[in-house]
Amino acid sequence: MNNLEIFFSVALMGFSLILFVISAITYRRVQRTRLLLVSLAFALFFIKGLMLSLGLFIDSIGDVFHASVLATMLDFGIMVFLYFSVVKK
Repeated sequence: MNNLEIFFSVALMGFSLILFVISAITYRRVQRTRLLLVSLAFALFFIKGLMLSLGLFIDSIGDVFHASVLATMLDFGIMVFLYFSVVKK
């Protein structure tokens, strides 16, 4: 377990949680679909960070998550939400 890896996985999780909360609060105020999609992207980033952090401490999760389609699916979902938030009119 590398200290740098721990730092960045926890930082990813914390920063994405902060951004998710901010974008969700903003969405509740202005009710724009773009902000909802951005909020969902940050929520997926949080889930990914959580899985990475848990994977560092629980070997069974780390082995499954690092070499699975789940990580790629989360990345794909993040990209889809960000894409639709940009092109949504």
